[in-house]
Amino acid sequence: MSTAEMDSYNERAAEIQRTFSYDGYQIVRREMFAHLREPSVVLRKDSITFNTACINGLEDAVYIQVMINRGQHRMVIRKCEENDKDSLRWCISKPDKRKSRKISSKEFSRRIYELMDWNDKCRYKVLGHRIEFEGDILYVFELDEPEIVFERKKKTVAQVTESTEVGLTQEQITERQNEEERMPVKPFYPDDWEHSFGIPVEKHRNVGIDSVDQYQSISDFGEAQGGGTVDG
Repeated sequence: MSTAEMDSYNERAAEIQRTFSYDGYQIVRREMFAHLREPSVVLRKDSITFNTACINGLEDAVYIQVMINRGQHRMVIRKCEENDKDSLRWCISKPDKRKSRKISSKEFSRRIYELMDWNDKCRYKVLGHRIEFEGDILYVFELDEPEIVFERKKKTVAQVTESTEVGLTQEQITERQNEEERMPVKPFYPDDWEHSFGIPVEKHRNVGIDSVDQYQSISDFGEAQGGGTVDG
């Protein structure tokens, strides 16, 4: 860059600095970026699964408690001991590593889907915020901000042969089924995200919890909704 170009560049930077304000800016939702290494949970109509990043981020926790805030549409998890009331095993613990496990939760998932008015043909992935509150490490999942994916079921042999030419061998049928399984799945997001990158700067706040008093454990959530237990 020549001296003249550098001078022009610096003048432009100085002008931007003099006139800059946050008016009109939106903080882009992190859901719009790749987040394989960020803590997340996937909720299905019959189960919930926390990813490996989530498991690893909560130190040596093998059992957790799940709390729901219906007013704020938040799910919070915290570490607990095996014999604590409402404890759930969320991972498989081995000497060398811990591995995520699917938690069967038909009744809990049904109530969450009803609370959020979700489509039971979809799964919902929600990113977690890792915070500290009163000495505990918590994950806060804001259920209003999910990545939504239609669940795709593997076609049966009959469905494959109906949609393709007859006379396929079993090997060809299996390959067709596997091809469909490998097809990319395109996620979509809530309608109000379509014309927005995120929340305006002046309205953006860091996630925080003032009190856990307004959260319900899974069992309390079930009783408030009309009874029942969580499978898992």
